[in-house]
Amino acid sequence: MIKKLRIKITLITLALLCVLFYAMLAVFYFQTARTLKNESEDALRSYSRQNPSMIFDDRFNRFFGGTDEYSRYDIFIIEYREVGNLLTPYGFGRITEEQERYIFALMDEVLDRKEEIGELGGYGLRYMKTSSPGYTKVVFLDKSREDSTLSSMRMTLIAIAAAGTVCFLIIAIVVTRIALRPVERSWKQQRQLIADVSHELKTPVAVISANTDIVLSHPEDTVDGQMKWLGYIKDETARMNDLITGILYLAKSDETRASIEKTDFDLSNAVYAAALPFESVCFEKGLSLELNVEPDIRFFGSRDMMMRLVSILIDNACKYSESGGTVKTALYNAPEKTIIAVNNRGELITPEQAKHIFERFYRVDESRSEAGGSFGLGLSIASSITELHGGRIEVVSDEENGNTFICSFKRS
Repeated sequence: MIKKLRIKITLITLALLCVLFYAMLAVFYFQTARTLKNESEDALRSYSRQNPSMIFDDRFNRFFGGTDEYSRYDIFIIEYREVGNLLTPYGFGRITEEQERYIFALMDEVLDRKEEIGELGGYGLRYMKTSSPGYTKVVFLDKSREDSTLSSMRMTLIAIAAAGTVCFLIIAIVVTRIALRPVERSWKQQRQLIADVSHELKTPVAVISANTDIVLSHPEDTVDGQMKWLGYIKDETARMNDLITGILYLAKSDETRASIEKTDFDLSNAVYAAALPFESVCFEKGLSLELNVEPDIRFFGSRDMMMRLVSILIDNACKYSESGGTVKTALYNAPEKTIIAVNNRGELITPEQAKHIFERFYRVDESRSEAGGSFGLGLSIASSITELHGGRIEVVSDEENGNTFICSFKRS
């Protein structure tokens, strides 16, 4: 799918660039052609207003260049007198019979035309005729130089167009790759999400199915007798519910990234409210919960989301703390920032693990995570909440302090 989309966008981009580029080349070409035409017509008008005998001498050349600003043009003039059907060619000396036939052919074609100025395509000439009582004067201009210039320009523009097409193809490929990177990343994440969800659902579904078969195989037993198997079913159902809830939360946060409802609230009280329920959890696991919360810190955001963020970090710290350790939660204002930090001592997180720890379904220790009922969604949700509030989440791990998850938010 991505490959087809890349090819399609590349071709569309290439087509748009080429159409624009070709249009610019065409405008340049036709503008040049019009300029050359206008200049040659100006030369015709200039010579048509002059007395040819004052401009030309007797040279036995078909075309004769003047000495004024239009000297680059090859021009000759013919006067046709109605009385006696007499042709007077200027710019020629004696003319041969062949030249005479040529001149009569030119005049026949010109006199048959109604336009005062035009082209004789078959002869490669432009002409302009002016009529006066008793005679007609026609100025001819050789346009071979103009045609040669335009021909050379066409070849040059074709070469430029070909080179431009190759360049635009490269540009289109590069731009398409850059533009589609977020789409490819999203597509890969979506496929990975489906694969991960399928993998995570296999175990609870298998457990539920197996225990249901056991219950159904003993229809004579009471509920109390089947309590062990029903308990397994209930536990796995709860795990599936947690998985679905987490996935739906992440999907909702992706869609409503810019539309969460934010209010000004006391973040200190919210952190206390989120942390205190974990006192019993820590007690059961032989851990200590230490709170170091700076009072009266105001925050603009979603109170529920921030409480969930704190809950996720403390819950994660409780799961992976060594026995007899302390889970430390801190909230304080630093210069220009508000910091939430949760620390615990346990197995250290390596730099390579730190790169992926906030990805969905990533777990540092698969065996311990499976046993603890974790799906690897908690830290991904924490990262999403932090980003929704314009913050940054990171993990710092060292021998002296253990693992510390730090969320920093800009102070308004």
